[in-house]
Amino acid sequence: MTIASMSPAAGTRPLRRPLPLTRAASLIAFASLSACGGGGGSAAAASLAAPVAVVAAATPIAAPAPAPAPSASPSAMPNSAAAAEPAPAATPSATAAPAASGSGVLSEGDSISVFWGGSHTGLYAASHPKVTFYGKAVGGSGVNDLEARADADLALHPRLLTVLIGANDLQAGGGARAWLEQLFRYTARFKAAGVTVAVGTLLPINIPDQPRYTSVHNERRQIVNAELRAAVGHEIDAVIDFAADPVMGPDTAPLDKTLYKDGLHPTDGGPNGAGGQGKLALIYAKAVDALLK
Repeated sequence: MTIASMSPAAGTRPLRRPLPLTRAASLIAFASLSACGGGGGSAAAASLAAPVAVVAAATPIAAPAPAPAPSASPSAMPNSAAAAEPAPAATPSATAAPAASGSGVLSEGDSISVFWGGSHTGLYAASHPKVTFYGKAVGGSGVNDLEARADADLALHPRLLTVLIGANDLQAGGGARAWLEQLFRYTARFKAAGVTVAVGTLLPINIPDQPRYTSVHNERRQIVNAELRAAVGHEIDAVIDFAADPVMGPDTAPLDKTLYKDGLHPTDGGPNGAGGQGKLALIYAKAVDALLK
């Protein structure tokens, strides 16, 4: 502590006699108390506080949840988060760490993708026991229904979303481009949440006693499928190109009863590409495995 001298310049005043020793000791003790903030010292007294180091407590960051064992149930849920792992020591101004990425595959769509043992989604899950799989497709669905389920699907925090939709609503009013705009609004929510999005190209329909349904769907799916392929890297991250398959993709393929039950729904699948769904499963697995690497 530096105490500024208050003595006048030499020669301006006569020197005083030295103070008695007891009085000098009292003044020194008083000055020491004032410098420490105690004893009710004068406001003019110098006060120097020793520097105090302030360390901010690091906020713990929850470790990502481990993938649970796969379940045959469409409503499989991941295990709760593991015990929190403390973050490394940080400066008081450190920013929060980014959220951990999601885990698992979430499949959405209509009856073609409904999760069961003989569908391409069920076959994939059965052959990939280490992959957490959420089969959320519902029969009869259109894009409107996907939007209605989006909040619940996002709450699962998937790593990858796969979508196969359009059999029920592509032929409705509005046209192919309006349908695509609605689909991309839906997928944008997942991309904004950091989810990888893969959309399946639309399969053909061929129902002889419903000629308008058949013709409108197949005409519009050509537009939609071309736009989906062009959207990779923009609105979506990948396509699962079912329609490009030379067996399942042609407009006349649904007339083959070994591939399609009723001109719309692929036949039950089995291992090694058996049945219509089995052939879809091979295409699906190749695309999904590549995206999970």
